[in-house]
Amino acid sequence: MVLQDVGAGPSGVAGVTVEVVPWEDPAVAALRTEQQAELAARYGSQGDLVQVLPTEEMLVTVLVRVDGEPAGCGSVRDASGYGPGCGELKRMYVRPDLRGRGLSRLVLTRLEAEAVRRGVRRLVLETGVRQPESIGLYRSAGYTSIPRYGPYVDDEESVCFERSLV
Repeated sequence: MVLQDVGAGPSGVAGVTVEVVPWEDPAVAALRTEQQAELAARYGSQGDLVQVLPTEEMLVTVLVRVDGEPAGCGSVRDASGYGPGCGELKRMYVRPDLRGRGLSRLVLTRLEAEAVRRGVRRLVLETGVRQPESIGLYRSAGYTSIPRYGPYVDDEESVCFERSLV
């Protein structure tokens, strides 16, 4: 179901739509695979595929399309283990040829709104030191640095952020 059609889209990108889709959506799964390959190239590893994200923990997944083609995605996972009302941003990604056009901000804004609808009051996330564009996005969107948490506590290449949604 298309939940938002932004027409000309951010920065003049025509035909941009934002959809809430299941975590298992094939287009989103393909984007996540692309994301992990990119991360593996940046970090010289296998990416974050070792972290299994159970379907039942995923609260919402967003897919952005440009002219009907999958362009970006992101999800919010139930992270109430880090505190009541906590969600975690996972697998934010925009295809490289479509970056710099506001699509990641569109994904983030939609995920935040959908998270609030599902009772999430605080979002946390992890990104990496070799992802300056991600760090810039989160900082510009009001996220503040926090100590590394959960599986990232000992990962020197991880950077963690949070934002209150209330």
